[in-house]
Amino acid sequence: MTATPDTSQPTAHAWLAAAEAAHQEQQNDTAAQGLERARRHADLINARLADLGITPIEAARVDDRGHLRQARLTQPEYEPHTYYEVRAAWSENDKQVELHTADWEDNSPTFGRVRLLNSLADVAAARRETPTLPTPRRNYHQEAIRAIDSLNVDHLNNPGAEAVATAIHGATAALLHLADTIAREQEPVR
Repeated sequence: MTATPDTSQPTAHAWLAAAEAAHQEQQNDTAAQGLERARRHADLINARLADLGITPIEAARVDDRGHLRQARLTQPEYEPHTYYEVRAAWSENDKQVELHTADWEDNSPTFGRVRLLNSLADVAAARRETPTLPTPRRNYHQEAIRAIDSLNVDHLNNPGAEAVATAIHGATAALLHLADTIAREQEPVR
């Protein structure tokens, strides 16, 4: 005769508790690394500004949520010329301080890179430069799905065209699957 398990009490698996603890430790380590990186970048920005004798309106800092806040160097001015607000940020690519500006006419301005900070003259030049904002990444997945959806094979009334449309559908689906597979393979394992 087999014993029936007692289902009145939930069973807690020791391995699951250990897995949850390990996961929480990973999350804490990742958050701590991000916070340390933000602090290091704020220190690098502020040190470079001090080296050049620049006293910012607001120094680079890490906010309550652990995000790096850029140093604010100048306010926008509108008379007698239009000058942009200038902020100092850290460039991961160049490993040095870069200057950002934003269009002062926007209600919620987006700051973009204008130049690297090599001298005091760069701040004055940046005040006059329109930011270069990165173009948004195209969503090829959505574009392909829209293209597939817009091509209705049933309305073609031509067997040759229907075959081509079906082949395009299949090729698009295969490419989307390949792109998704590559994206999953390139995601960092946490």
